Amino acid sequence: MLRVSNLLLGAVFLVGSNLAFAEAENLTPLNAKFETTTCDLPCDHLAEQVKVQWWLFRNHQQIETRKDNSNNSQLWLKSADNKLNYFYLLHDEKRAIEYTAVDLNMLGIATNQRRWQTLTSLVAQDDLAKMKKTHTNQVYETYQLEHYSGLLNGIQTQVLWIAELQIPLQITYTYPKQQMTVDLIKRYSNNSPLLATTQQNLMTYQQVDYADIGDIEHSTTSSKWLDKTEGAPGIHSHNH
Repeated sequence: MLRVSNLLLGAVFLVGSNLAFAEAENLTPLNAKFETTTCDLPCDHLAEQVKVQWWLFRNHQQIETRKDNSNNSQLWLKSADNKLNYFYLLHDEKRAIEYTAVDLNMLGIATNQRRWQTLTSLVAQDDLAKMKKTHTNQVYETYQLEHYSGLLNGIQTQVLWIAELQIPLQITYTYPKQQMTVDLIKRYSNNSPLLATTQQNLMTYQQVDYADIGDIEHSTTSSKWLDKTEGAPGIHSHNH
């Protein structure tokens, strides 16, 4: 079965284009809930489907993803000089693990322009351009949808795209034996049950450098909160 948790770091998202930063200033802020469904083909047994709901908070300077009902989230910040900073947040503990670009590169996580567009829009414009666009009368809210289909990285892919929001309503990846579908469940303009972490919030968190985790992992105090870092890049190697 495909690992749904990877999606929150963008591991299964399609690769982005080099226009990412230029387009970032035009991004519509987004506070939305998604659902990722994975199943073994032919996916005709609901009981065998694995569903994970998660949140995406987006503006032109930051991206945050958070599993529904989770106390942790993953935050990317874009600085004025277009460099990316990554934090793994433990909200209950009021702690933030900060990863440098060197840390992320050692873990195989890109920090380039392609990563930014992957995080902000889930599907890159140049990937859409490689696919076949067909007419559809479908509408989401007041937005006309665009339908794309084709092979991306050898994977059969279908996309229902909301061009004005630069986000898909649905993406379906069909692998030889499995299928993964990402659906936009709801977009909030106000009255959202969950809000993004602001940079002001982040300043109130106790920040720890990822490079220092090895030095503190065996202390009783640190091990208690490190045990709660499910999905944090590289941390599993310290806890087990």
